[in-house]
Amino acid sequence: MWKKQQLQLPPQTKTALQNVQKGITSPFSLSVQGTKLGVHNWTHGIREDSGRYLSPENAVKVIQAKFTDYSDPHRPKGEVQCVAIMITAAKIADFITALENAAVLLPYPEFKQALDYAKSQQTLSDSKMVKMPTIGNPSFLPSADITPQSARTLQAVMRNANATASKSLDPMAMLAELKAKKAEREQKNQEKTTALLNASVEAYCYTKKAHLEQIALEINQHIPNASNIFTALLVFIGEDLTNLKEMMR
Repeated sequence: MWKKQQLQLPPQTKTALQNVQKGITSPFSLSVQGTKLGVHNWTHGIREDSGRYLSPENAVKVIQAKFTDYSDPHRPKGEVQCVAIMITAAKIADFITALENAAVLLPYPEFKQALDYAKSQQTLSDSKMVKMPTIGNPSFLPSADITPQSARTLQAVMRNANATASKSLDPMAMLAELKAKKAEREQKNQEKTTALLNASVEAYCYTKKAHLEQIALEINQHIPNASNIFTALLVFIGEDLTNLKEMMR
């Protein structure tokens, strides 16, 4: 049965990350072994008659078909754990917001790809609303830098080489630069860790332990509202998906 749940880092994971921020390290594994399937509005071959829309029901139908695709040599056999996470919305702005949060917690390519395409579609829709002035003929633009990109790249390489050569005479300056870069990396890691600790997203979740045939028969029960036309669905299959299940509240 599908349930609307809040996704966050598990308490044990949060504690481990907070300890790392304090300089306390301990053996802790976040690994999850298994396979996954992903589908969203812009997945190749997924297109409804009404356009580039994907309802929760039709997203699940795609997964059901894969669960019973016996020609797939990588199809899991026997009893497995299944965890499905669905981001869905009726409006593209809400869909983008949810995907941005989901991509922090679950930075899988499928969610990132859906987010990129959704943003592009929103930008395209907005641009269609802007009436452009009619231009009879192309006109000259004010004088500007029209250096080819290849030349720009070479210039950047030469600038970096010259900068490195001039700094090589001053070992103290090089040491200071290395320290600054290290501090910058540590700051970025700190920001990523803080974002993870605070990340939260509402999603529809489904969990089941059974054979894929049985899951295929039940996964379409209590599906989210069909009025949601934007959907991104990730389905995980494995023997032990505890780390994923513990994210659900």
